[in-house]
Amino acid sequence: MSSTESPIETRKVPKKHQAFHKLLIELRDHVKTGLSMHTEETLKRSSKDDAGDLSGYSQHMADAGTDTFDRDFALSMVSSEQDALTEIEAAIERIFSGKYGICEMTGQPIDSERLMAVPFTRYSVETQKQLEKNQTRSVQRGGVFAEASSEDAITFSDGDSE
Repeated sequence: MSSTESPIETRKVPKKHQAFHKLLIELRDHVKTGLSMHTEETLKRSSKDDAGDLSGYSQHMADAGTDTFDRDFALSMVSSEQDALTEIEAAIERIFSGKYGICEMTGQPIDSERLMAVPFTRYSVETQKQLEKNQTRSVQRGGVFAEASSEDAITFSDGDSE
């Protein structure tokens, strides 16, 4: 095993998942490269800001706001890339555990077209649509009671009707 090869890659990949495994490894390497680059840029930007490097000029408040937005955006990208990397690693592990390509909600096989489009998916298209639909409903309700259970809702309405 070379120093850059991970232990996961030394295990035997089931023949039916070899193409997906290759795709996931390439995707993982691509995300790792982007994550490394964005992390480095964000750290440089943060250390420059912490040092108060204003290049001899007094910083205008709008510039400060833009810098803050840029830093927050970069941090958000790093976080998203880290989440993607975690999902990719989990998908690679599912290949070896025999759970790859099986919807985690229904236990039914996920279409190979979906796996080619989103190789790290945990859900079938139908299940994903349902999850997103339910998430949208929860967000639309929003407010303080968004996380309230139906029992809590009944309690709130009983108190209001007296």
